[in-house]
Amino acid sequence: MMLLAQSDRPFATEVWLTPLILLPGVALLIVSTSARFGQLHADFHQIIEHPNAHAKIISRNLLRRSELFRDALASLYVSVGLFSMGSLVGAFVDFFWPTSVWFVGAFTIAGIGCVVFAAAQLFRESLICLAVIKEHSDAVSNNSKHDV
Repeated sequence: MMLLAQSDRPFATEVWLTPLILLPGVALLIVSTSARFGQLHADFHQIIEHPNAHAKIISRNLLRRSELFRDALASLYVSVGLFSMGSLVGAFVDFFWPTSVWFVGAFTIAGIGCVVFAAAQLFRESLICLAVIKEHSDAVSNNSKHDV
């Protein structure tokens, strides 16, 4: 009986360490998303300082992209909290009740759900970004036709 309990211990430890292993990937998503979100701020300043005929359309798209970035970042931050809580609770549960590691699974699944939501928001943002680039391209084409 004692041998069975000792053989289960490594598995229980692996379970509560799993969310911590996911954190570096989420941290990289946070860094890149934050940088892209910061670039939107610079884009808004560019529109304010140098308005053109398409400024209203561009600012509307930038605002929508900003909302998606905000949602993605909030979701990524929540996932970091859930992964961290899952590991913390898992370590505590493993110490006192080694057979009750399902707590960690609940936190991990919720954290993964937040990462999936963030990825969906970033995907939606990339579609809007393409629309903005197409609008810029159309504006450049229209301006060059008027210059000729």
